Amino acid sequence: MKLTMVAAQPTPELLTTLTQLGADYAVHYDMTDLPDDADAIAAIAARYARFGLPWRVAEAGPALDRIVLGLEGWQEQTARYARILGHLGRAGVEVVAYNFMPQVSADAMVVRTDLAARTRGGALTSAFRLADVTAAATPHDALRIPAEAMWDNLERFLRAVLPAAEAAGVRLAMHPDDPPIGSLCGLERIMGSVAAFDRLLAISDSPANALTLCLGCFAEMGEDLPALLRRWRGRFPFVHVRDIRGGPHDFVETFPDDGQNDLPAVFRTLHEIGFDGYIRSDHAPRVACDDTAAPDGYAPIGHIFALGYLRGLVQATAPRSGPGA
Repeated sequence: MKLTMVAAQPTPELLTTLTQLGADYAVHYDMTDLPDDADAIAAIAARYARFGLPWRVAEAGPALDRIVLGLEGWQEQTARYARILGHLGRAGVEVVAYNFMPQVSADAMVVRTDLAARTRGGALTSAFRLADVTAAATPHDALRIPAEAMWDNLERFLRAVLPAAEAAGVRLAMHPDDPPIGSLCGLERIMGSVAAFDRLLAISDSPANALTLCLGCFAEMGEDLPALLRRWRGRFPFVHVRDIRGGPHDFVETFPDDGQNDLPAVFRTLHEIGFDGYIRSDHAPRVACDDTAAPDGYAPIGHIFALGYLRGLVQATAPRSGPGA
């Protein structure tokens, strides 16, 4: 397993810290777009490389807002997406973690109803309660299209770009809808169930057609996480680690050691199936000494704690051999 961490504010100090804490690789996190320029992509890779962090995961990849809803210009956006995949492959990127929610907010329609909920020790975190969702939760002027039309758009997109991904050596790793609710804020969302991911993977058996195993999102669905790891063995190159308390209609995000799921069992299963992909901490609570200017869910101290916890999980759950095993 390869440990990574998002540096939402990639300052020299934070990138140096990640190297010191044992992060192996960089995740470049930009939920809006990537440049359509090979030199600009190479410059991103070079920046991380200066701190000993090879760039291997792009999240969430090139813009696809017009592709998702089938808006005018989707053809040009699809061609641009394929072209950028080539740039990424040449820069050493192996995974693009993308989502297919309507791209109507800065975080691609991740919906929360409380960004100042409290978890252990009063740390600030995010929460979702369907009963509290109003039009103000995600304001937009997008027109609703049927779920099956979105599936048509997704299949059309994948048929067009998977050859480019294969040629570039890049795996497209679909992230679940967050929260996993099909109709929300006046728009459809299609990637919110195990059945949806089975359908996605059935579109093509290419290794480039893959998924991001977001433990938090599948926990929101109430799924058996170790069972999903076995079910989709070999089809996910990237794991997001966070935990929650609650269910799809009412949950709060927690520290990874303080939620309702058995994360040691998850990591034992990752070892069991021989997972050798990338792992990163996902949304982390904001602790008292965190930078208040950091983006919600990505303040550094909470993630530094999570990175240490994940490192411990990897080591503590690894199979033992030899005397005393």
